[in-house]
Amino acid sequence: MKVGTVFWHRRGSSILDEFGFLYEAGFDGVEVTISEGLEREVLPFSARGYLRIESLREDVEELREASRDTGLEIHSVRGGLLWKYPLTSPNPNVRKKAEEIVCRGLRVASQLGAATLLVVPGVVSEDMPYDEAYALALSALRRLSRVAEEEDVSIGVENVGNNFLLSPLEMRDFVDGVGSEKVGVYLDVGNVLALRQAFPEHWIRILSRRIKKVHLKDYNRALKGVTYLLQGDVNWPKVIKGLKAIGYNDYLTAEISPYRLFPELFFRDLAKTIRFLTEL
Repeated sequence: MKVGTVFWHRRGSSILDEFGFLYEAGFDGVEVTISEGLEREVLPFSARGYLRIESLREDVEELREASRDTGLEIHSVRGGLLWKYPLTSPNPNVRKKAEEIVCRGLRVASQLGAATLLVVPGVVSEDMPYDEAYALALSALRRLSRVAEEEDVSIGVENVGNNFLLSPLEMRDFVDGVGSEKVGVYLDVGNVLALRQAFPEHWIRILSRRIKKVHLKDYNRALKGVTYLLQGDVNWPKVIKGLKAIGYNDYLTAEISPYRLFPELFFRDLAKTIRFLTEL
């Protein structure tokens, strides 16, 4: 398995320098995020805004050059705008925009050499009933799967705090209902505990070959919060054993905020910890 992190960038430093540091710190690859606006000019330390929807062509080229020059792979892309523009919005114009964002994300991922686009499949709310959301999301992903097949990029449906696809059985049946090998699951190990969705090792066994990518974070039940790896209640030996049992040999990508101070130390520690996990 490979060692990855969501790409965090410090204002004032170049993408090339940040990629070089992460590669030297021990990472094999990074995941970048599609967003809107000029977040990288505003935020001092951000995981968003490095594939700006307004300037995808320029940002893709900058990221490709940094990857090529440093050896740090861009292995996946997060569709970060699908919370703002859900595939299950009651507004058909918003749903149309969401599908356009996914299509653009798939093409961008292909241009970057990324194997997977992370997709939030929809949101259940008081205004969007569960059964209607399920039907809308399933229909959208069936259409989008054709673009994924054309671009040779997988769609990874993530288990997130969206009140939707709350068990591994439901996630399995949903993905199978799409009917495409290019649509699978982006499993977030920490979210399983944080959202009280049972245990990640159960998800791994049930979803099996459907798992395209894996996000890492830990969750501490006593503190009721997400925490750093090995500081929570995720049973990491069972998780890694389960992934190996299903033949998963792709990225383990940390989705964790850096230390407020000494971020270089954070990334070195993080890469070392993930490498340790891969060797369990």
